[in-house]
Amino acid sequence: MKIIADSNIPLVAETFGQHGDVRFLAGRELCNADLAEADVLLVRSVTRVDQDLLEGTGIRFVGSATIGIDHLDTTWLEKNNISWAHAPGCNADSAAQYTLAMMWLACERLQKPFRQQRVGIIGRGNVGRRLEHLLKALEIPVRACDPPLQEAGVEQLVSMPEVCANSIISLHVPLTRTGNHPTENLFDQKLLQTLYPGTLLINTSRGSVIEKSGLYSQLLSGRLHAALDVWPDEPTIKQEWLEAVCVATPHVAGYSLEGKQAGTEMIYQAFCKIFSFETGDLPPANTHAVALNFPQSLPADQVLQQAIQSSCPVLRDDTALRAATRSQPAEGEIQIDRIRASYPSRREFKSHLIQTRSETETCQLRQLGFKTA
Repeated sequence: MKIIADSNIPLVAETFGQHGDVRFLAGRELCNADLAEADVLLVRSVTRVDQDLLEGTGIRFVGSATIGIDHLDTTWLEKNNISWAHAPGCNADSAAQYTLAMMWLACERLQKPFRQQRVGIIGRGNVGRRLEHLLKALEIPVRACDPPLQEAGVEQLVSMPEVCANSIISLHVPLTRTGNHPTENLFDQKLLQTLYPGTLLINTSRGSVIEKSGLYSQLLSGRLHAALDVWPDEPTIKQEWLEAVCVATPHVAGYSLEGKQAGTEMIYQAFCKIFSFETGDLPPANTHAVALNFPQSLPADQVLQQAIQSSCPVLRDDTALRAATRSQPAEGEIQIDRIRASYPSRREFKSHLIQTRSETETCQLRQLGFKTA
């Protein structure tokens, strides 16, 4: 069996390689000719998988190590008897934790006390639900809106206007263009104009969920603020966008070691089921905890903040992204694929061990997901 895989998907050789020959290629550069003799294609969100890419090839299975599927033409795949799988929820903890760290840093830069804000979450799926839990652990008021879930009978959800009345709005929806609730340009110029002045928008979902010209004009005027991990013209980010937002990161919210490994394992399990293979040995999980040590004199609130921001180094990522753009002044933009390909390993809260000093501190850190001693 011949397997073509995006070179940025981890553990492919250790898993899929047990059942065939694996060839690694750059995901954004994959073309039809690369797949002529392949049976299996493994991708991330940077590869558009459709008729143009697959027609005339021998591909029988497509696995995407991602939570979203807007880059897969699933209708065409199914019509042509090509099995497919993705990894919903694989990096949800990573994305939720990183979003929390982005919020805190953005509030610092805007000189807003984070613990006194009210947060509205749009999209209460795998990531939104986890973010809601984290915010409640910090005793920050939070409300969530999710029309599809509301129609399905899920309770404790509120309307879009109620969510949009909060001082921070965080977006966690898939990118969809059809159906009863399409999310492309969900935040268009009209909706953006209804937000209260000073509202902070956080987007770690997809860049196209917010209409770019409307957002840019609102940021330029100073009426709204934004912290963005996803961008309107990926993989390119223009210098003017970096200057307009208060926090900028290169689409890495879900880039934890645990999230990446889970994504590979989920599509590997689907692959084995479809081809009736015995699941081979999975690589052992990294259970070594990262110790975080804080001075005994540090106030409890600062322990929480530093634990979150040490685990999710948003400041480091923001600084690196802005520096990369400044190093290419003639171009005035940066290709984030280069940054993502060399992104340092990051661990989730559950992989960090913190020495605590009080029962209250221990309880809050454990509610966030940290290990304590």
